[in-house]
Amino acid sequence: MVKFVDRLEFSRLNFQRSQNRKGTEVSEPSEVKEKYVIVLPGGYKPPTKGHMHMIESYNNNPEVSKVIVLIGPKEREGFTRENSLKAFKLYGIDTLSKVVLEDTKHDNPMVAGFDFIEKDPRAMQYEGMTFGFGASNKGTDADRADRLVKYFEKNPERLRKGLTVSIPPIIEALESNGIPVSATNLRKAIQSKDLDTVSQLIPENVKAKDFIKIFNK
Repeated sequence: MVKFVDRLEFSRLNFQRSQNRKGTEVSEPSEVKEKYVIVLPGGYKPPTKGHMHMIESYNNNPEVSKVIVLIGPKEREGFTRENSLKAFKLYGIDTLSKVVLEDTKHDNPMVAGFDFIEKDPRAMQYEGMTFGFGASNKGTDADRADRLVKYFEKNPERLRKGLTVSIPPIIEALESNGIPVSATNLRKAIQSKDLDTVSQLIPENVKAKDFIKIFNK
């Protein structure tokens, strides 16, 4: 069962911003369940089981309508966006009905996320929904959700009419037993052909030997 963190601690930040013809209107949180568009920008070179945990968590949340995974263009130690797409497919991303994989021209994940909401025409197909950066309760991860809200609080004219922003559900971070779950550690394991470590860093339903084939040249 997916666990979500109680958002009471984020109540002072959990507001919506909407634009109308008279300007920007700020409304307080209500008991009405919002329909979120979760934006998850990143390099995903390569994606790990931690990434999939977050994506699946949001996909299975009834408050979420869409999960947009923005994959950056920059190669990292020879790992490409094409590799990332193949890895996601092997993980079973196609079975998650709310998830879409999108490219971005920005290497910096935060810039990619802000640009998507502020300028990208693809975002306007979700007009009327509430955008938020996906985050977990690990460390300062939830700060990025806060940054999105504060950005449009300071720059309300940049939030396009019909779009709103808010802090979405913050998910329980995936616990790591041993090696930290990160793309950096997974890259190192692939490069050294350390199948035991690879197995610890990818979803349990995926075999390490099948996964590593994606990156063999």
